[in-house]
Amino acid sequence: KGIVMEGIIKDVLEHFKDANLHSEVARDSIAKEIIKMFNEKTGTDYVYSRDLIENKDEDQINLFPTYEGGHLG
Repeated sequence: KGIVMEGIIKDVLEHFKDANLHSEVARDSIAKEIIKMFNEKTGTDYVYSRDLIENKDEDQINLFPTYEGGHLG
């Protein structure tokens, strides 16, 4: 499934290559499209499971801190 997910993400990012990543609407649209494509390709519904982060240190859980703006590239 790792390869499938990587392909889905790359396909969606290619589709949204001109999206303004500073825009919350654009980021939401990209996330929704990734989930939609994952569901279509795998025939299952994507469900985020918090049990995967149990017993992890805080620095392992907070891999993506709140975006505060700035240069993306």
